[in-house]
Amino acid sequence: MRNLKMDKVSAMARAKPRLAAILAKYQLRTNRRFRLAVYALFIAALFVLLIGSALPQRYNLAVGQVSSATITAAADVVDTQATQAARNAAAALVPARYNVDPSVLQRALSRLDQLFATAQGLRSDVASHGHFNLTKRRVIEPTGFPTSVMQALLTLSNAQFTVVSSDSIRITQTLLQSQFSQSDLDRSAMIVDQQLVNLDVDKPTRLVIGQIVQGVLRPNLIYNPVLTKEARMQAQRAVPDIWIYRGDVVVRRGQLITQSIMGQLQDLGLLKTIPNYGVYGAFLVFLFLMIGAMASFIQLRRARVAKDNVYLLLYVVIIVLVAVLIRLARAGVDAGLPSGISYALPIATGSMMITLFFGSSLAMLSSLLLAILTSAAFGFQFAYFFAALISTLGATMAMTRVQHRSVFMRAGFFAGLVNVVAILTTHFLLTSAVSWGELAYDMLYGAVAGPLSAVLTIGLLPFLEATFGITTHMGLLELANPNNPLLRKLLLEAPGTYHHSLIVGNLAEAAAEVIGADPLICRVGAYYHDVGKMKRPVFFIENQMSGENPHDKIAPNLSYLIVAAHVSDGLEMLREHNLPEPVKGICAEHHGTTVMWYFYNKALEDDKHGAVTPEQFRYPGPKPQTKEAAIVMMCDAVEAAVRSIGKPTPPRIEAMIRKIIKDRLQDGQLDECDITLRDLDRMVEAFMRTLKGIYHERIEYPDAVKVAVDSAKRP
Repeated sequence: MRNLKMDKVSAMARAKPRLAAILAKYQLRTNRRFRLAVYALFIAALFVLLIGSALPQRYNLAVGQVSSATITAAADVVDTQATQAARNAAAALVPARYNVDPSVLQRALSRLDQLFATAQGLRSDVASHGHFNLTKRRVIEPTGFPTSVMQALLTLSNAQFTVVSSDSIRITQTLLQSQFSQSDLDRSAMIVDQQLVNLDVDKPTRLVIGQIVQGVLRPNLIYNPVLTKEARMQAQRAVPDIWIYRGDVVVRRGQLITQSIMGQLQDLGLLKTIPNYGVYGAFLVFLFLMIGAMASFIQLRRARVAKDNVYLLLYVVIIVLVAVLIRLARAGVDAGLPSGISYALPIATGSMMITLFFGSSLAMLSSLLLAILTSAAFGFQFAYFFAALISTLGATMAMTRVQHRSVFMRAGFFAGLVNVVAILTTHFLLTSAVSWGELAYDMLYGAVAGPLSAVLTIGLLPFLEATFGITTHMGLLELANPNNPLLRKLLLEAPGTYHHSLIVGNLAEAAAEVIGADPLICRVGAYYHDVGKMKRPVFFIENQMSGENPHDKIAPNLSYLIVAAHVSDGLEMLREHNLPEPVKGICAEHHGTTVMWYFYNKALEDDKHGAVTPEQFRYPGPKPQTKEAAIVMMCDAVEAAVRSIGKPTPPRIEAMIRKIIKDRLQDGQLDECDITLRDLDRMVEAFMRTLKGIYHERIEYPDAVKVAVDSAKRP
């Protein structure tokens, strides 16, 4: 059963990736215009998938209709009709504004002057003649005053007359210098009485003063439309907006649509008659900004995804697949499923696959992108954003080292756990009344999302690898399996090379771990770096079991060609089996452009004309381009050299290792990779730890037969 599984895996590996082949055929893998087109299609795909989720559901309703559904507010908006009605009511309560007319006071004072002047004249007649002319009085008596007033004024003493005239004028000025309306005039008797209370006069005199003042009082207000309008506008501005809050029920199913409900639906943009061009444009800009920021990050990192459009397409496909899942979840909620079902969305699938293909740094930034897209699909609610962000980041952190398939489930359960914690946290932060039943269901949905993400990742991974021709750590682990057909063939046809490759793999993995390179790529690359030797295995010393060396019978130049050909032969085999680019790169670069000194020296011995140069015996290259290729180069040379040492003691092993590293440095073999001298020093320590376990001293066991014979001879 296991062999059948491995055959299927190898068959999948041998299948030529169609997409990568097509892009390579039309030279699109590094084409910048094609790259921009991919980004444009990326934005378009997200727009088409999620615009329906970002837009609220819209209805075709009219006043007087009965609603066929319960409609709730999808966002916080101002209720314009209710707000305007409240402001109009506040403005109606503001009284009209008036200006005081000073001419009213002047006319009143003029009348008082006329009254007191007339009375003084009549009083003079009485004082001079003992009586006054009745006809004259009727002619000059001011109108608007009762006859009793004049009679009272004529009977007052001079002192009383002076008091009456001065107090009447003073009270009139007091009342008419401020606002005096028609309503004040209607209750002028009471107002004047309040002014007379404090006068130190007798009651008859007080009555005379009151009658005089009431006789001249008139309303002194002039309507001011400007002040009235400003006051009412100020009252309107003081009224706060009346809001429709997210989640508020606008209309229930079976309820009659009124004008106020229609206004609320219009404010919320829930009517089909109102186009939502602003939302379309804003959402497009929103996607453009997010994808633009992501593209900038990708280009600044200068990783493989920044140079190879196949990797970019894979990244886009992963994000779009997650967007499809988000859209399906939103469609389920719109169809009547519980809103908490969105927490079961396996969004962590995206971050897990991005971690496998591109590394954790891009996966963490992509987690933010996926969380924002999730919140956009559900009304930009913070609870969905936070839960999605925490679960995707949790999955990313749990996927940093993938050495076996159980890591997927571990990452899934961890993502589910942190998702539950995030849901619990946001529930208490954003909800005033705790609904324990709803919270329990939400937490259950969140817990399911993690394992579901792991299962989906495991299922999609082989298809994405086969389609795009990109091998993840899981694919490398399958290639490292001894049952792989190419490794089994190497074991059978070149057993010495096979065991040499195993030791090189152990050395390379140990070195990669201490300098921060990829240990798994180093191990797998070491396993396959010499597969080309299978074509002519007996020409390589590790496979010469009989002790006969065929190179002794041929010319050094031919030996050089045969040995150098194992690199190109190996690359051809790796291409036939469709092994990933990093492994093929290690195979091509593990000798760099080093010189085959053995054959060069042999040719030098036979050279009689001085025409032999080291350049004629160099490997074709290229030199190592990555840390992993440089590590395998060192390990390959170290393993072969240490095996040639007669008595491999630790000091001799270390001296040999340092000599090999020094020779490679002086020859410029490490000039094109980013390995440092500090890395090389750490590699020496890793080599020593590994080789001590292989070439440690052993106890020489005595011959059992000889011991038995010697024992029998003893007396």
